[in-house]
Amino acid sequence: MIYKTDLHIHSTLSPCGSLSSSPGEIVAEAVRKQLDIIAISDHNSTLNLPTFKKVSEGKIIPFYGIEVQAVSETHLLVIFDDLDAAMDFGRMVRSTLPDTKNEPDFFGDQVVVDENENIITFEDRLLLQSTTMTVEEVTIRAHASGGLVFPSHIDRDSFSIISQLGFIPEDLPIDGIEISRDISLSKAESMFPEYCRKYPVIRNSDAHYLNEIGESFTLFEIEKPSLIEIKKALDGKEGRRYTFDA
Repeated sequence: MIYKTDLHIHSTLSPCGSLSSSPGEIVAEAVRKQLDIIAISDHNSTLNLPTFKKVSEGKIIPFYGIEVQAVSETHLLVIFDDLDAAMDFGRMVRSTLPDTKNEPDFFGDQVVVDENENIITFEDRLLLQSTTMTVEEVTIRAHASGGLVFPSHIDRDSFSIISQLGFIPEDLPIDGIEISRDISLSKAESMFPEYCRKYPVIRNSDAHYLNEIGESFTLFEIEKPSLIEIKKALDGKEGRRYTFDA
């Protein structure tokens, strides 16, 4: 079966995102865009994921993400198919954030909501900052927790592994690389030929606003929606495949 998948969507919890992007509205927009699998992947936090699971039931297949900012200001997309594993990982990530308070007037609100879009709480620790973990530590800990890891939007001039480190460490055990919706696969291959040959390449919307959801997506041809199947597709094993518009 082919699943239309967008694994990088920000909700009200991400201070750079829209306050209209509640989990319920995200699911409604994803259904309208005929997506099959989506993940909410907020900056350094998983607090909106329990609500996301509730509002997804019977409507869309939820995966559970988080975009971790390593100490080098490198963004790494981490994806789970198990909510408990994602929440445990999110708590670990929060413990590695400096105790810097958010300034809503400057950075924006960090809002946790319920399935009826009522505000549960505001995350008071600033999420738009680096954890104390290196890219290697994030990757190792994510894998130990059962997640898949993709350096985010490697083509961008800020917060990408290329912009921050200048290269992808040769022994970094990532599961693939993500390119942004701003470039095509052919453009990425011309910009990063060695990395596009070495790693599976996926593309997501990195949506911060509802209208951006599904602007880019990856098609996974897999037997069932699970990370094990996604990994097989990324590795081209057992007839599983993935693709997107080049």
